[in-house]
Amino acid sequence: MQRTPPLFFTASRGARLSSDPIVRITNGTFYRQHPASTPVASQDAPSNPPLFPNLTFSLPSFSSPPQHWAILSPSSNVRTAFLHIIRGQLLCVPPTARSFPYLVTDQIHNKNPKLSSPERAIEYVGFDVERKAFGGAYLSARYESRVEETDFTLAQYLTGIIGMNPGEELIKEKTPDQRFMRQVISDLELDRFFDKPVSTLSNGQSRRARIGKALLTKPEMLCLDAPFIGLDPFVSKHISRVLHQLAEANAPRVVLSLRPQDAIPEWITHIIYAGEDGKVDTSGPKEEVFEYLKQQYEHVERSSNAHGHDQQNVHGSLKAQKKTSSTTVLSRDAYRLTDNASVSVGEPVVEMEGVRIQYHTNSVLGDWTQDVNGSDKDGLWWNVHRGQRWGIFGANGSGKTTLLSLVTSDHPQTYSAPVKLFQRSRLPPPGVPGITIFDIQSRMGHSSPEVYTLFPKNISIKRTLQTAWSDTPITKPKLDEDAFERVDACLRWFEAELNPRPVDGQTPSVNLDWATHFMFGELSFSAQRILLFLRATIRNPDIVILDEAFSGMDDIVRDRCLLFLSRGESMRLQNTESGLRPVESEMFKQGKIVVPGLQDHQALLCVSHSRQEVPGCIRDWICLPEPGTGPPRFGKFDGPVELSYKRWNEIWNWPAKA
Repeated sequence: MQRTPPLFFTASRGARLSSDPIVRITNGTFYRQHPASTPVASQDAPSNPPLFPNLTFSLPSFSSPPQHWAILSPSSNVRTAFLHIIRGQLLCVPPTARSFPYLVTDQIHNKNPKLSSPERAIEYVGFDVERKAFGGAYLSARYESRVEETDFTLAQYLTGIIGMNPGEELIKEKTPDQRFMRQVISDLELDRFFDKPVSTLSNGQSRRARIGKALLTKPEMLCLDAPFIGLDPFVSKHISRVLHQLAEANAPRVVLSLRPQDAIPEWITHIIYAGEDGKVDTSGPKEEVFEYLKQQYEHVERSSNAHGHDQQNVHGSLKAQKKTSSTTVLSRDAYRLTDNASVSVGEPVVEMEGVRIQYHTNSVLGDWTQDVNGSDKDGLWWNVHRGQRWGIFGANGSGKTTLLSLVTSDHPQTYSAPVKLFQRSRLPPPGVPGITIFDIQSRMGHSSPEVYTLFPKNISIKRTLQTAWSDTPITKPKLDEDAFERVDACLRWFEAELNPRPVDGQTPSVNLDWATHFMFGELSFSAQRILLFLRATIRNPDIVILDEAFSGMDDIVRDRCLLFLSRGESMRLQNTESGLRPVESEMFKQGKIVVPGLQDHQALLCVSHSRQEVPGCIRDWICLPEPGTGPPRFGKFDGPVELSYKRWNEIWNWPAKA
């Protein structure tokens, strides 16, 4: 795949006119609320632990050699908090501990007085908001061919001029230099979407659009929170090169937040590592930080061996990441390197025979000729049977979410396309019974960025899980005794991750009142993703659809969800000398399993761009092509992707690697 080399800002490398740091923190401690605040009567005190206590940190405005920083932490909350802190958010104690010397220099005043404010000079782009800014009041809206007058285009989104009748002053203020804007969208590979409604962009494309919008404000610094989540490997590498070019030119300076499993870009020179408790463990040049973490890991391992029991500290997640093919016997979800277990394949639940989806002349899926049993046939031919575990892969914009929308029947063209769901058509011939969308979706569990965006935030944690038994999230669920037991079992199993209050001793509590007290919108992004994952799987529906369902979860939490997907309550992760390992749970030994893992009657469809987020049970895969590059590729795995780079490289047609 050829990528356009990034060009913008390359000419802006100039003389270093100031040595003042863009942000300076000296022995500061940060809080989400004032530490002396008291809750209103009858309300619980919100959790308000100190963040980055006694932090001392300085980010130079210019340096030689250049410094390019990233915050690394297993906790998404900690990573996000750090980026907000360096742009002036959260309460600083004492207030004088944080300053922005470079922003009050004459150089900035002469350039643009508005940049003296950190909120204007330092842009933050986080991806926990997913598609909120891209319109669509319901799932089908993204796939409708009719464009409403209120559907603003990418060009309008980038400028912020999205009203029906904007005034001349607003247009003049927000319209950027056209040449500059065109260069930005070219380098971010958004050219062909410039005049299209943003609601039609894929998840990866919408993420690039948000980066582009931030760049058009010409900030002094750009904070990107987990920028590579949801991007295919090709686009990730290209975006990394673009960000490197920006950082080298100091236009703007770039600070990234990364997860421990993320590939750290080579151009990152300095890292600040923080644990899950919000404390900085080490910071400095990348090589020194890695050496320190290596020593800490070896110390933990020696200590564990000496005392003969498990130990858990801020490096527990780092320890869990260190696995090699020579020592790993099982994947995180308890599958062997080579899985010889027989698969019981049942009747088809999805049948596609020559599907092609297009809007006028623009084809988004099935614009190819496919070999079907030795014959060349047009469109997508694909069947899913009970018992199969499918991985759906492909570049951003290749049609993965469109494909899933045909399965869920959210796509309007499901009625006319040659698609059968549960061996029945949405628009059957006369005399043949059809199937309603409520019948279809009652037999499916679905978690995706679109579901997250549209899911109501004002319902309780417990009700969120109960909506798995309702037609919509806002209608009353039809619950029986088994449903109540499953909900309570999931809440206890994941209480440590879902309960905003600290759990004494990290043991499940008998009283689940907290699940009724706290709302979905009050939880962290990671916890919200856990809830939607559980909502999709709790009923053991006929089809489970996980579209980037694990993106945004904290590392160990993601591993727990992967294990729960396949094994339910029968297995748990235990910290051992060689890292986290799946072992039989006490629930299994006592014969008290309420929520099992995937069953033989179920089919699984999973979309992911990250090898670490592919369930170990996936055995069949399809890789959709980019438009105009030929038919899709199909394949089979003989074991979990996690334990073999060769399997992952096979998907993307990369050179073989053990």
